[in-house]
Amino acid sequence: MEKVSMEITFRQINIDDLELCVAARKDAYFCSFGHYDGFDDFISGYRERVFDRLTTSGWFYIHIFVDGQFAGQLEFRSFSPEPETGYVHLIYLKPNFRGLGLAPKVQDYIVSILSKAGCLRAVLSVSRTNHRALTFYKRHGWEFVRKNPKHDETDFFQLWLRT
Repeated sequence: MEKVSMEITFRQINIDDLELCVAARKDAYFCSFGHYDGFDDFISGYRERVFDRLTTSGWFYIHIFVDGQFAGQLEFRSFSPEPETGYVHLIYLKPNFRGLGLAPKVQDYIVSILSKAGCLRAVLSVSRTNHRALTFYKRHGWEFVRKNPKHDETDFFQLWLRT
């Protein structure tokens, strides 16, 4: 089968698109945990957090478009309690954009932004039941670090960035 080239665009989230953000977060939550229990608590205050972070240096709230269509969302930052370490809060692709080879390009984008910001490493937390994400991370250089003490269903993984 012929690989179709897709035009991928990364754009800072527009606050007017917050419904897209909430929908992305809701589906990502379901992909992670297989249910919506706790989502309402999780999303409480989200609008305010996004609004604050859009104007705060070191935060990246990005919408992904493929050939002009909304395809996914990224939330990450170039700082964390650990030195020279960025933290990835969300990597999300809509179901119809999964399995098309976009995820490595999305990871390259995150690596590029974090590297330019001086990070040597990225960390994220992933649910043990999100097999699709775990398979991708393990294939693309992420290593298990430890269990997440704040959330008993998730583990921390790290990626050493190319320097």
